Amino acid sequence: MILGGSAPPGHVAILHSSSDRAESLARVLRSAGHQVTVVRPGAAALPTLVNASPDVVLGTLYFGDHLTRDTIAAARTALKVDLPLLVLLGREDTDTVVSADEVIREPVDPGELTLRVGSLITRRVERRALQKKIDQLVGLNRTSWAFSLAGGPESLFAQIAKLSAEALRAEKGLVLLYDAQRREMEGQVPFGLTREQVARAHYPVDGEPRDRWNFRINGPLISNQAPSDPHLLPEMVALLGLRSALVVPLTLGPQVLGLLLVADRIGAEPFRDEDLGVLQAVAGQAAVSVENQRLHEQIKFVNARLQEYDRMKSEFVAIIAHDFRSPLMAIRGFAELVLEDTDLPLDSRQEFMQTIIDQTDDLARLANDTLLISRMETGEIQYEWQDVELAPLILESVPLGLSRHSVVTDVPADMPGIVADADRIKQIVTNLLSNAVKYSPEGGAITVRVRERGGQHVLIEIADQGLGIPADQVGRLFQKFERVRSEDHLRISGTGLGLYICRKIAEGHGGQIWVESETGRGSTFSILLPVDARTATQDAKKSNGAAKPA
Repeated sequence: MILGGSAPPGHVAILHSSSDRAESLARVLRSAGHQVTVVRPGAAALPTLVNASPDVVLGTLYFGDHLTRDTIAAARTALKVDLPLLVLLGREDTDTVVSADEVIREPVDPGELTLRVGSLITRRVERRALQKKIDQLVGLNRTSWAFSLAGGPESLFAQIAKLSAEALRAEKGLVLLYDAQRREMEGQVPFGLTREQVARAHYPVDGEPRDRWNFRINGPLISNQAPSDPHLLPEMVALLGLRSALVVPLTLGPQVLGLLLVADRIGAEPFRDEDLGVLQAVAGQAAVSVENQRLHEQIKFVNARLQEYDRMKSEFVAIIAHDFRSPLMAIRGFAELVLEDTDLPLDSRQEFMQTIIDQTDDLARLANDTLLISRMETGEIQYEWQDVELAPLILESVPLGLSRHSVVTDVPADMPGIVADADRIKQIVTNLLSNAVKYSPEGGAITVRVRERGGQHVLIEIADQGLGIPADQVGRLFQKFERVRSEDHLRISGTGLGLYICRKIAEGHGGQIWVESETGRGSTFSILLPVDARTATQDAKKSNGAAKPA
């Protein structure tokens, strides 16, 4: 005889087709201190079982005309609990495969029956206590995470790591977040680990062996022998000094945001299945906080960009107002002189009128640039493709009346023509030449050079000997409203639109524009254009269309 160990008394329901055998088993269990409900076969069986709400069910394979497991499934659904089942197998059920929490065979030893039932009740009690603990943790987390964003991401990750480790009496805690660009998990602020360890903690998600644990597919992982566990990366185990580990994915819907790891339990105790529920409860709240933190940082970034755009807009409005006011004042002043002085010599009168025309042209150019940008950004601009000879186009773009600058054009005689929008290409060259003159206040040589590149492109270079551009400002020079921010540059009027327009026109031709510069020694602006912009842009549109999902 097997003697039953001590276990808390519980409520047992017996489902047996034989009333006599059911009562015999009930007497054994009652003598061990358990409450017993014997359920009779028939239509009232399920309501009786649900009303009893037992801790454990003892039943045969068949109960009346139905499989006992079907009755148990219905009861579990009604009670919304995972009701343990102890199946009693008869002598004729020798080879039967059974899905149950425990199995006991006839003839039943009373001590074994008491032991099996007591074990299931004990586990049920522990599970209830664990669920209560999880509910408490969830309630705690709902309160604590609400205040976690104020300290920034480092404070949040440190709090998650610490709370997770303390909840499971572990020595170490760590959040690893997924970096989509690098395609790897990266360690954040740890608990029980050094910053140096975590700085080297990277978990790649590509190229893993088949036996490596995939958290997106396999879910959580419990490992109580981490150094020898083939599911873990050996270098990560060695780096973090792991003896045991419990890892849970941080998920938001189908998306895996990262991993939550606790490791090395205090007292070298192993992690158990019930610990998984605790960490998953923490991970559920942590995932929401991590996503909220990401959105919070995104909003801060967007707000900063909006503030920068607002600053640029205000600066642009001030520049435009200044650039409009100066020509208008000149136009008004010279017009008044011509109007008031009837004896003004013809040469002076013609000079004044030419000045008025030049200033009017400047105003028209400024208005046209502003309108052109609007059309470019709304996709309304249309390019007029035609055969273009670059040598005469460049000569037409050279400013007239230069006294302190010399312009050298270097275009090979056998340079083939290109297919482009002649007016727009001339606009690029004119803008760059005007800038070369404007930002070379001491004068100097300006060189325009044209060369073939690989038979499919032409390269136009415009080099000056002017102020040059600081290296830290080159990267943003082709953005809207951007200007070089140095004392010498800001003394020269400009809107920050010219180079932006040049970039948009070059890109509209399927080309590129860039600058190489050295402060105090001048700049070289380069435009790379396809020989046939019409074909190049059509091919690009077809490729983009084919790449779009159906």
